[in-house]
Amino acid sequence: MATEDLELEQLSVKTSFLYGDMEEDIYMSQLAGFSVTGEKSHLVCRLKKSLYGLKQASRMWYQKFDSYIRQLVYHRSDSDPCMYTRQLADESRIYLILYVDDMLIAGSNQAEIGKLKRSLHDKFAMKELGQGRHILGMRIEQNRKSKTFWLSQSDYLWRR
Repeated sequence: MATEDLELEQLSVKTSFLYGDMEEDIYMSQLAGFSVTGEKSHLVCRLKKSLYGLKQASRMWYQKFDSYIRQLVYHRSDSDPCMYTRQLADESRIYLILYVDDMLIAGSNQAEIGKLKRSLHDKFAMKELGQGRHILGMRIEQNRKSKTFWLSQSDYLWRR
């Protein structure tokens, strides 16, 4: 990455677990304050979309994302199912790394990175975090002049 002088951008998906589609029927009691007394007090809610707190919520979100990114002709890595690549016509590549709802996008073709980000914004509510600086409790540092790139323990988590 450092020797190729790739751009590194970070994004986050807002409310990612709410995008998952239910594969089975799950019912829940009506929320407090929503129930109606009388003849309709026995009714329950059938979930159509995933909710935070469901055991399968993260799996359903991943399946939704995986299906979408593969429609965009990105290929999932055999060694890491959360890393996707796409080879461009100019032989360069774009890399996307997903960790739950945080992602890093790396590539040298700024136009293609922008196209990917627009596609992600069209499908999911996204928050752009700018140049990749922190992920998974690590600080990301890139020196383009000396073509170096390193990860180090982040003090970011301790400053919150």
